[in-house]
Amino acid sequence: MQKSNLKKTAILAYMTVSVLFLLFFVYMGLFENVSVQTTRNPGASRTVEQVSSEEIEDPSAPIGIRREYRCILDDIGTNDTSFAFYLVHHYAEVYFDGELVYSLMPRDTNRIGKSVSSNWVAIPVYPSDNGKEVRVVVTPVFESVRDRKIEFQITPFHTLYLAQLKADMPQLILSVFCAGMGLVVMSVELILIRRKKTTQWELFFLGNFILLLGIWKLTDTRSSPLLFVGNPMLLGYLTIGALFLAGIPFALYLSNRFSQYKPTPALMLSLVASGTAMLTLFCQLVGIADFKQTLPLAHVVEILLMILTFCIVAFHQTGSGTSGESKRSWFFTLLLICSALADLLLFYIRKSSSGIVFTLLAILLYTLTLFIHNLLDISKKAYTDLPTGLLNKSLWDTLMDDPTPIREPVSIMMLDLNGLKYVNDTMGHEAGDKILRNFANILRNAIPSPNIICRWGGDEFTVMLTDASRETTEGYMEAFRSAVAAYNDSGEKPALHYAIGCALSSEFPGLSRKELLEQADARMYLDKQRWYAQHTLS
Repeated sequence: MQKSNLKKTAILAYMTVSVLFLLFFVYMGLFENVSVQTTRNPGASRTVEQVSSEEIEDPSAPIGIRREYRCILDDIGTNDTSFAFYLVHHYAEVYFDGELVYSLMPRDTNRIGKSVSSNWVAIPVYPSDNGKEVRVVVTPVFESVRDRKIEFQITPFHTLYLAQLKADMPQLILSVFCAGMGLVVMSVELILIRRKKTTQWELFFLGNFILLLGIWKLTDTRSSPLLFVGNPMLLGYLTIGALFLAGIPFALYLSNRFSQYKPTPALMLSLVASGTAMLTLFCQLVGIADFKQTLPLAHVVEILLMILTFCIVAFHQTGSGTSGESKRSWFFTLLLICSALADLLLFYIRKSSSGIVFTLLAILLYTLTLFIHNLLDISKKAYTDLPTGLLNKSLWDTLMDDPTPIREPVSIMMLDLNGLKYVNDTMGHEAGDKILRNFANILRNAIPSPNIICRWGGDEFTVMLTDASRETTEGYMEAFRSAVAAYNDSGEKPALHYAIGCALSSEFPGLSRKELLEQADARMYLDKQRWYAQHTLS
């Protein structure tokens, strides 16, 4: 399979699985839901300390058991309190003195979702409920949450929400920043591509990746279900679905970022990630397995991505030595791998990914650094003459655009290579390119910053000396002349010959920069005529 066809296939696979997941989320939001029944109006409540529990076998339950908790409500003195507890993949029914006051179950019409995900149960209680027996029946949906501890609280709802919001604030801030940065990076990259400032899609895919990470971590908090009380199922599936999709754009990013170093493995892995996401979605749709049960597949893809990233960067390192880009690649690769491994380890220890943000921090740092570096690089290239590395005519024209008279001491030089066309015709364009590069290097070394040196076009160069007196200008011109003479005396071929014209603002008071350039150009033209009068090219 050709690289271009493989890349198209990988991108098409990602687009296809993304559309399917989007349709799945829309369907879940519109048609699949939990049934919440409550006979209580919003109010306030507190926690009950003494709770008894009992595990009961139930063949009709998803894993064959359910658990009952019993407690007595007491010391409820206000009407702004709630009896609250947090569930992870559990159904729930709550009875007050045998009366059903709350039920959290999938709708009978649900066909493709059986987990109610993570959810807060907050039931209003009143002073009249003092002394009532509370019976909570919870049914775990998956074996992995069978022994998960449930803590009951009696607390005002707004207090509960603010407490969870405060606990989740670091993750929420990082997640919002991550998602926002992803949107910004994607938008800017699309604008740059449309304006033909760049042809690379790597930052677009990286922005797509961090947007999905932001969505994943934004929905993966304990405060989020408090905002999605009516539809926790969509929230839960959105969280895991974003994680399944995230590996695909990251693999595509790798294939574009290191396209000159065997992109095929990254493209193949993006197809594997797309296939994995497609498989999990299929299993969900036909009822074979829930997203929660296929989550280890996402972790396998994540591990494969870490291995691939390490291998690609290692291969890149062998070809680039100890360059700044290579050092950055190594640093961020090790940072990402260590962060991802730490997150995976903590997830399997704590049985929850809420509050685990090492990968998020590493990705944000990496993306921000790469984005800024890329924008600076694009800005630099916009004003750089690539063959010589000098500034280009676009920048020079911007400098000359000021029509006001020059007030500070400025000197402008115009230089032109003599005989370049003859060299191209007789020795080839490679020899001509060599002359341009060598001339630019000598000019750069002879005239240091902050003075401005540009390749004006073809074989013409311009220089603007700032804060330049006549003595300073003549000193630079003599240094350049000596450097060119030394180059020619060294036996380098072809030899360098040039014409030069110089004009100082002190000589021509009241002129603008552009008008001063015209004076330098006229003097350069006279110097060029003199040189050709003395030299015959044949």
